[in-house]
Amino acid sequence: MSEGYLLDTSVISALAPGREVHLPAGIADWLQSHDSQLFIPCIAVAELSQGISKLRRAGSGERADRLDHWLDGLIAGYGERIVPLDAAAARLAGRMSDDAIAQGRHPGFADVSIAALAQNANLLLLTRNLKHFEPLGIPCVDPMVDLPV
Repeated sequence: MSEGYLLDTSVISALAPGREVHLPAGIADWLQSHDSQLFIPCIAVAELSQGISKLRRAGSGERADRLDHWLDGLIAGYGERIVPLDAAAARLAGRMSDDAIAQGRHPGFADVSIAALAQNANLLLLTRNLKHFEPLGIPCVDPMVDLPV
């Protein structure tokens, strides 16, 4: 049994302001009622920051500023619930990556690291990209399809 939930970048992005994503009924209430059990991988902070920088470089400065402000709030709000990539998780990521490569899969560093963080911290991964994580052998759920029980 997991000790909480790790939000993948794909889930966090779907909740960002200005996104045209149709959220299923009940997800906002579920997230709010499980707030203390929700964690964010440090890798997601990097991926979100990269996306914001790309927007700014592409000339969408106003939207980038709005998302940058949102990300600042997210970081402040999650604080100690931002899971760092420590040595134990990094070693696990290396093993997971090699296992996937041995199966003919080539996951990227970000996904492998997020999977390792979830497993190392005993957190259920919530992701919109199940196909990216299933080869890594970790439990994961798409909360936009099925909310965890």
